Amino acid sequence: MNKFNSIFKDVLLRIKPSEEEFEEMNKLTNDFVNRIDKKIKELKIEVEIFIGGSFAKRTVIKKDHYDVDIFLRFDKKYNNEVSELARKILAGMENVSLIHGSRDYFKIKLKEDFFIELIPVIKVKKPEESLNITDLSYSHVKYINKNIKSEKIRDEIMIAKAFCYANHCYGAESYIKGFSGYAIELLVFYYGGFLKFIKAISKNK
Repeated sequence: MNKFNSIFKDVLLRIKPSEEEFEEMNKLTNDFVNRIDKKIKELKIEVEIFIGGSFAKRTVIKKDHYDVDIFLRFDKKYNNEVSELARKILAGMENVSLIHGSRDYFKIKLKEDFFIELIPVIKVKKPEESLNITDLSYSHVKYINKNIKSEKIRDEIMIAKAFCYANHCYGAESYIKGFSGYAIELLVFYYGGFLKFIKAISKNK
């Protein structure tokens, strides 16, 4: 186990963003949020801005570029209009790409190595009220941040993400057919660490 701990320590040094990197990501994210918040007020749209994904859960790993997920939680009355309303909020902004999915969302390039993914969702109080899988993202962040207090588990989640990324099985997209970031977080938390997670899934065909 000491040998593994030494390896994990070395891996973390290479995959864990520094506090300076987090601070820069935080500044870029907050500046973007302030810009769209101003536009939302001008348009008088009922929507709540929510920062999600690995960044919000402090389980993001170093990559060639970073993506931060920002969710626009719209009132239910906007059900069929959320993607179009998100487009209006982004109108006039540079480097915006439309991404087609179960519900269209947007990718915004703020720097060469930093992107925002702006995802319109419906604000729900209970999972069963969701109209799309992305509507549940708010509860994902709440669950992880509420239940994972151990820095060691967060570190081992990052190791698991790096392991899956290196083995081309990080991502639930159809062309990858791997583990979503949230699935990795839940499994490492459930099994109690990276090695236990690996041992468990190795038995599952």
